[in-house]
Amino acid sequence: MADPLKALQVDHVGIAAPGPGTALSRLLGVPEVAGEEMPSGVAVGRFGPGNGLELVWEAREGSPVGGFLARRGPGLHHVALRVGAPIEALRERLATDGARLVGDGIERSSDGRKCFFVHPEATGGVLVEIVEAEPGVGSDG
Repeated sequence: MADPLKALQVDHVGIAAPGPGTALSRLLGVPEVAGEEMPSGVAVGRFGPGNGLELVWEAREGSPVGGFLARRGPGLHHVALRVGAPIEALRERLATDGARLVGDGIERSSDGRKCFFVHPEATGGVLVEIVEAEPGVGSDG
């Protein structure tokens, strides 16, 4: 099997903001972003060319992005990398290699693809989201 790390591509960039319609989203040329609330309490709205930008904000108090905004303020939240290989195998390999991962397993992204997060401690300071190429590609479902 090919090394999935050699096939990484940038999928999108996540930007944390206090909410849609804020100065940051207006500066990015998006006065309003429709968001979807994720199970973690984070709201996510994709926009821009190819939906390559993702605005994330706190939909429920106590969400992970709320803590991020309190510590660091609005700005770059994460970089998402797309892989076409089995995402479960990549997560297992990273865990076995000792990389600090966020959460206990595979999650679903706002557009339904399988994903997981690599903690900034393991990447030199950037939260990295690993997402499958499209639903069901290179995975079991």
